[in-house]
Amino acid sequence: MAAWNTSILLPPPPPLLSRAAVATPALNPYPLRLHRRHPQKPLCLPSESYPADTDADASSASLDSRPRRIALFVEPSPFAYVSGYKNRFQNFIKYLREMGDEVIVITTHEGVPQEFYGAKLIGSWSFPCPWYQKVPLSLALSPRIIGEVARFKPDIIHASSPGIMVFGALIIAKLLCVPLVMSYHTHVPIYIPRYTFSWLVKPMWLIIKFLHRAADLTLVPSVAIGKDLQAARVTAANKIRLWNKGVDSESFHPRFRNDEMRARLTNGEPEKPLILYVGRLGVEKSLDFLKR
Repeated sequence: MAAWNTSILLPPPPPLLSRAAVATPALNPYPLRLHRRHPQKPLCLPSESYPADTDADASSASLDSRPRRIALFVEPSPFAYVSGYKNRFQNFIKYLREMGDEVIVITTHEGVPQEFYGAKLIGSWSFPCPWYQKVPLSLALSPRIIGEVARFKPDIIHASSPGIMVFGALIIAKLLCVPLVMSYHTHVPIYIPRYTFSWLVKPMWLIIKFLHRAADLTLVPSVAIGKDLQAARVTAANKIRLWNKGVDSESFHPRFRNDEMRARLTNGEPEKPLILYVGRLGVEKSLDFLKR
């Protein structure tokens, strides 16, 4: 699992992380403590201004050491749809399970296995996005799914955003009085002018603000996106955290270096810098700018 950093302004340099290091989030300087929520009691996000509470610290320390029950709402499915966060969520689930946490995953229904590293997967009926037919969307608010999540009794709900399913996750979190974390992955206001009508940008920002102001915490994948959300006043600055990406040092390791392949990719000039891009050939990727 990638590291969590409490500041989006000064991210740490990206180290090569071992699997063990990646699996443990670095909560620095103030730990984000997860408390089982009781009705009308907000999630506690410690800050410098909070008074010391020895009893509360001792209580939360015992809670921190126990396995947690985490409900993930991910749209589209990281098991059937190839996207930038497919590996992130698959590894997230894997490392949560390795740390002993119980995980249930609600996602779009197509191509979803029954379980993944011991995490139960629940498919929700989906429909294609009107402007991007390859992207399946789902509200995930059927009585079946509400019942499954309620029986699971999660300590926390984590939902990918923006999308349609995040609305279902928000409603279920409020119904069950469970803390809600949203991770913001697709910067839709930037995509809208390239794929549809520019006048939709302002309404999209309003939707994003509505969602993330209702969340206890917003995780962003980069400093740049975090600054954009702060500039747009999407939510309070102290509720935005950087969810750093990690490097799987088993899959990406110097032992896989191949001089013959490097010579082939550099047209016989292996000493020159080599830039490799793996991903969709989308306009928003700005690959022409990267090459320049």
